[in-house]
Amino acid sequence: MATLRKLPSGKWNAQVRIKGHPTQTKTFFTIEEAEKWSSDCEEKFKRSESTVKALSLVYLEEVLTKNGKPRGGYDSIRNRLVNLDKHFGSTSLEKITSENVATYKVERLKKAANGTVRLELQLLSRFLRWAASEKGVACNDVVKPVRLPEAGKPRDKILTPLQYQMILERVETCRSKLSGGLQGMSEAKAIIILAWETAMRRGEILALTPAMIDFRQRVIHLADHQTKNAEARDVPLSSTALDLLKSLCEGKEEERYRHTKLFSLRPYSVSQAFRRACREARIEGVCFHSLRHTCITRYAEKGLNTIQLQCISGHKDITMLARYSHIKASSVAALME
Repeated sequence: MATLRKLPSGKWNAQVRIKGHPTQTKTFFTIEEAEKWSSDCEEKFKRSESTVKALSLVYLEEVLTKNGKPRGGYDSIRNRLVNLDKHFGSTSLEKITSENVATYKVERLKKAANGTVRLELQLLSRFLRWAASEKGVACNDVVKPVRLPEAGKPRDKILTPLQYQMILERVETCRSKLSGGLQGMSEAKAIIILAWETAMRRGEILALTPAMIDFRQRVIHLADHQTKNAEARDVPLSSTALDLLKSLCEGKEEERYRHTKLFSLRPYSVSQAFRRACREARIEGVCFHSLRHTCITRYAEKGLNTIQLQCISGHKDITMLARYSHIKASSVAALME
């Protein structure tokens, strides 16, 4: 707030105090000048506090953090906010227009896929509504009038067992190595194996700690803040996944290791290692998330029913589950005999 006081000299001193900012002070000949300067200062502070950059950390903390822990999708949302900030910079949310958003869409589509830009615009829409309802920012959802890019077609390419083995062979060159029972194996290889065997998402695997694994029941306990849909679930483990996790936890039986993450790689590093291995193996049209599609499809072809597949994938919607399982008609025919 601004404080104005008349000095013995007859001049006017204006002082503006805003929480989180250094105090601003200046002296003027007239009260009108002091009032205008104070008003301009307050407006400037207000603009600086209502930008994408200024509110991003608050948004991540309030919306994507639960009980002090990042929820599923935290890293992806953070990266999208970084891209939004690069374009809108220091522009206050109140001054962002639909024309600005349309320009952003055109520029981003030159560098990113339709699906990526669509997700960024959808996030900006939610971000603006949150800022208006939760932070009192006088902004509107200016994304609504803008036509979003078409959603990307669902990925229907899955990996064959041979392609999977080719990727595992090439990902061994990853610099980050494991210790203990799997000493020498790259972290990326272990992560890829778990994705192939369990259909777990990248972020779910990277969040794994020994305390989350029940070796007797053969399940991984995922808390609600660790899943994409914010619902806790138990992930069943195949024999291969179980043996790998036992080796990963070897030497970490003490209580001090119970809540230590099994992997040190960042999400981007995992995807980068996977892409590099695919490139070297000349495998096109797949990404790390394709392992999830492949795993669900593989178990569906083995004859697991919808309820069992949902237990593995965590999907609550059968329609979404269907997008992930790419069963060949020939596989269904074999089950009909």
